[in-house]
Amino acid sequence: MKKTKSFLLFLTILIGSTHLSLAQRTDKPNIVFILADDFGYTSLNCYGAEKSLVRTPTINSIAERGMRFTNAYVSASICTPSRYSFLTGEYPWRSSLKYGVTGVESPLLPNPDRMTIADLLKDKGYNTAAIGKWHLGYGQTGELKEFTGTLKPGPLELGFDYHFGVPQNHGDKMGVFIENDHVYGIRSDKIEPYSRTYYSPQYYGFDAPQRSNIKTMEDLTDKTIEWLSLQNNEKPFFLYFAPVAVHHPITPSNYMRGKSDSGPYGDFIQDLDWSVSRILQTLEYKGLLENTIIVFTSDNGGDIPRDRPESPEIQAINMGLEINGILRGDKHTIWEGGTRIPFIVSWPGKVEEGTVSDDVIAVMDFFATLADITGVGLPEDLDVAPDSESFINSLMGSSKDGGRKSVVTADMHGMQAIRMGDWKLIDNALPEGIPEQRLKTIQRPLHLQLYNLAEDPGEKINLYDKRPEIVKILTDELNRVRVQNYTR
Repeated sequence: MKKTKSFLLFLTILIGSTHLSLAQRTDKPNIVFILADDFGYTSLNCYGAEKSLVRTPTINSIAERGMRFTNAYVSASICTPSRYSFLTGEYPWRSSLKYGVTGVESPLLPNPDRMTIADLLKDKGYNTAAIGKWHLGYGQTGELKEFTGTLKPGPLELGFDYHFGVPQNHGDKMGVFIENDHVYGIRSDKIEPYSRTYYSPQYYGFDAPQRSNIKTMEDLTDKTIEWLSLQNNEKPFFLYFAPVAVHHPITPSNYMRGKSDSGPYGDFIQDLDWSVSRILQTLEYKGLLENTIIVFTSDNGGDIPRDRPESPEIQAINMGLEINGILRGDKHTIWEGGTRIPFIVSWPGKVEEGTVSDDVIAVMDFFATLADITGVGLPEDLDVAPDSESFINSLMGSSKDGGRKSVVTADMHGMQAIRMGDWKLIDNALPEGIPEQRLKTIQRPLHLQLYNLAEDPGEKINLYDKRPEIVKILTDELNRVRVQNYTR
């Protein structure tokens, strides 16, 4: 894809800003939601990463200007289900996805008839965009030939006015971008598979511009800045920016390579911070930053490929970078290292600067929270964001109850855990319908577990046999959430 010319971009922003200074500011805040990929709980300086190893000044500054949450969770420790929950406000296991993720060619997972967070905001007058990793499927058939034509339904049918995305993962076999409802720049319906020597041996070979892994972060950020340059104070906007960093393959830009002290993985973290910096600078040039809610979080915990000691992640750990800190486990697992994530909110003039909240929240709660911020709350219909609970009181510093009553999390195979207060119960049940072949490959705890996270955040001491009364309380709550179709 063509790189945006910095001078033309600056001129566009300058002209837009001159015009906008005469416009009346909207009362509704703009929203920028940044969902990083596989970003560990303690991979930011503001969450404990040593500056001698990696530097994240821009994201740190978001925390300095707002609130940092210490007990934020995703609904599952893997990409697709956590992203589904963010968009729909619903636990993913209430959908057709009971375990695993959508495939490269999978049809669209969210039902277009279900209201999404983008639908909600669009109905309230917002311009909406989803730029970055998608991983929720496209179209209806799941056939590769569908990608040579119009891809519907997709993000545009879920409430987004504009979409520019990586179909599944960084380095996926698609090898292309999707813009709105087509493969970006597609020239014909030819598909000629070809091989590459790095990471993925086989690419589909669409007749379209191919992504460059080392430039993907820059390309996504350029597209984001292009879209932001079109926004103004006359109409609020919602940007869902989903960078591919720091999902493998670990491909820091040439600009950032070698600039951290924890190898390529640390460089990639700093690439992410650089992208966020460019976005915030654009908002500032446009005069929009002071009326914009900025959120930074992750789709799951950091990925630690222990079976590949040569991987950049392991190299970074060996150099001292604690990707998930003292938390047990990582991406894919049921433990805190897989499901507890950084979550930072900046809202100038509303959220007190430099604050920390220990309240329990979930990424899917942003749906209900925005409904409170931009209007009068969620519709009475419990089918809309059924599991999303507003944390507006936490943001305003008026929470008395410590956040939501309980939150259910899952691993990549659909095994569930529930947290209530300081307690966490890990169930050992598997969802129905898991193929026998998959069952044979599952390495999992086969026994029930109970942990007190206040006293044992590393989940080392199983108290299941010692606290039966707590087990019963959590089991009853887990069953209640499972049986009914909503939790709010």
